[in-house]
Formats: sequence, C-alpha cells, structure tokens
Amino acid sequence: MTEPALGIAGVVLLALAIVALFLRPRRSKGRMVDAGLAAGAGLLGLAIGLVVADRVHPPAGVLAAPAQPAVPSAGYVESRLSLQFPIDDEYPTGAGEANVADWYALRNSISYTPPADEKTGKPPDQMLKLLTDVSWTWLIVVAFDHPTQYSRIDVTFTGGQLPYYQIARQNPRYAIIHVQGRVPAGQMEIVASE
Repeated sequence: MTEPALGIAGVVLLALAIVALFLRPRRSKGRMVDAGLAAGAGLLGLAIGLVVADRVHPPAGVLAAPAQPAVPSAGYVESRLSLQFPIDDEYPTGAGEANVADWYALRNSISYTPPADEKTGKPPDQMLKLLTDVSWTWLIVVAFDHPTQYSRIDVTFTGGQLPYYQIARQNPRYAIIHVQGRVPAGQMEIVASE
C-alpha cells in the first residue's frame, strides 16, 4: 500500500528539484553545478520510488498458510534409532528406526605424527598408541519426524565398551549426541524415553 505513495513521492521530489532550480536565487556562478545537483537529487528520489513500487508481491491468497496435516505436537511419540558400527572406525549404518526423519554421524579424528628429528623416548609399542589415539570424537545428530516430548535420551551399546558420551543438545525436534573416543564394532541404541 505504501509503494505507490513512495513512487509518487519520488516523482514529486524530482519535480520540486527541477522547479527549485529555476525559482531559487543563484548562489553559485555555474548553472551547470546547480542543474547537476537538482537532477541528481530528483533522479535519486525517482529511482527509490520506482524500485520500491516495482517490488513483486504475491497475491493475498498465496500468503495464507496451507493446511498442515495433523501432527502430534504435544505428548510423547516413541522415538528410537539403532546404528550398527562396523570394525575399523567406519561410519555406522542404520539398523532400525522409529519417528526418525533423518540422522547423521560425523567422525572427527586427529592424528599426530611427530617430526622425524623429534626424540620421544618412548618404546615402539607406546609410540604406536600415541600416533593412533590422539583424538577421536563422534557427533550423532538425530532429527525426529514428529515432535516428541521426552524426559531423557538413553544411549546403550552392545558389542564393547562405549566411550564417554553426552547429550550435547536436545529439543522436541532433534537430539545431538557427542561421543568422545573410538566406538568399537557393535550396535548403538538411541531411545527417547517418557
């Protein structure tokens, strides 16, 4: 509604600048400077008015939000994800899920190799451990298909000892689990509990 008014205001500003050029007393000796300033101010006003007036607005019918299917917004929805971790620190595969729209597992490993001239004074078996276990972390992101009101997230692991983990972030739409260390071969169950 304000776009036509701004367009008209730009045209009026252009007309006022041109009229002021001819009606005001001359302060400078060069008429060209006055004409340039008046035309520049007027064209700037016109450009602003035309740009604002030319914005494309969707019809009012398009602005209305489409009807959403009924989604359980309040309450607990059973949500679980089962991940199968293979040997050799490979990425896991999904082995089963309920109310999971998508998930992602990100592995971050940092390896340290000392320079050849650095003397560590460690036996070869300790040196191998130093080189392979510098830093390993996993970040597992689970996005729920439907929002769920849960009280906690339980992470269980069969097949070995699961390293220290923590639920880094959680809300009714997603959960992020941070695992610090190597995950051995086995199956991880992530369950949102009531």
